[in-house]
Amino acid sequence: MPVTLSPSRQLGSTGVAVPLIGYGTAPLGKESISREHAVRCLNHAIDCGVTYLDTSPDYGSEPHVGEVMLTRRQEVFLATKVNRRSREGVLEELKESLSRLQTDHVDLIQVHAVNAWADLQEAQAPDGAVAALEEARRQGLVRFIGITGHARPEILGHALTEYPFDTVLCALGVGDRLVTSPETFMLPRAVERNAGVIAMKVFGHGEYPDRHLALRYSLGLPGVSLAILGMNDPRQVDENVAQAAAFRPLEDAELEALISGVRPVVERDASESDEGKGPLFWFHDTKVMGWKEQDEPVLVAY
Repeated sequence: MPVTLSPSRQLGSTGVAVPLIGYGTAPLGKESISREHAVRCLNHAIDCGVTYLDTSPDYGSEPHVGEVMLTRRQEVFLATKVNRRSREGVLEELKESLSRLQTDHVDLIQVHAVNAWADLQEAQAPDGAVAALEEARRQGLVRFIGITGHARPEILGHALTEYPFDTVLCALGVGDRLVTSPETFMLPRAVERNAGVIAMKVFGHGEYPDRHLALRYSLGLPGVSLAILGMNDPRQVDENVAQAAAFRPLEDAELEALISGVRPVVERDASESDEGKGPLFWFHDTKVMGWKEQDEPVLVAY
C-alpha cells in the first residue's frame, strides 16, 4: 500500500503546516509531457499527501496545475513566482498566472531568482516587485510573500533582515554547502526571523549519487520546513514520499559519505562550467531579472 504523507512541519510563522516534500512542477512543463500525464502525476501526488505545489510562469507547468485546481484547489498550498521587477509588470504577471492556474489567489507568491545585488535592489525599489506583492496581498490575490534565489544565499540572508518575507526558497543541497554555505549566510537569519525555509536543488539536478542521503541532509538543516522535488512520474512520487516518511537526521558517518560522493560532482562542474556545460548550473547564475525581463523599476537606486 502506498505511503501517504501528513503535514508535519510549520512553514515559518505562516500558521500553515506542510508536508516534508513539495511537488516541484518544472519537469511537467516540458513539451514532451502531455496535459493528461501531468494531471495524473499531480493528482497522484495530492492523493499521497504532497499537497504543496510549486510552479512559476517560466516553467510551462501552470496550465497543467490549473487543470487540477479546478477540482482540488482547497486541498493544496499553491505557490508560484514572479520574474518581472516593476510594480505594474509584477501585478500583470501575477494576474496572468492566476488565469493559467484557474484560481482567484495563490497561497504564496515569491520574488523569483534573486541572485545579484542589483536584482535585490530592483525588488525593493519603491515601484518594484515587493511593493507590487504587498498590493496583491491587499487585494486578496496572495496570502504570503516570499523570496527565492539560487547562487548567493548571502543576498537572501540580507533580504530577510530588510523585509519580513514569510518564506525563503533556496538551493540547500550538500553541493551548496560546499560552494556557497547557506548554513552560514542565510539559515541563521531565517531562523531568527521565523521565515519558512524551503529547500531546492536537493538532488543536484539528478547528479548526486545517493538521493536518500541527499534528501535527509536537506530536511535536517535548521529551520527547513520542506524540500521541493521535481517529479514527472507517479513512481517518482511514490519513491520520494517513502523516503520523506522515513526521514531521520544524518549521522556523522553518513554526512561524510554523502560529501565524498558529491565532491567529484562539484569538481567536475567547476571544469565543465567553463564550457557552459556544468550540470550544477545554478551555482553560476548571475542574471538580473529586471534586465532579463526588460522590466526595470524606474525608482531603483543601484
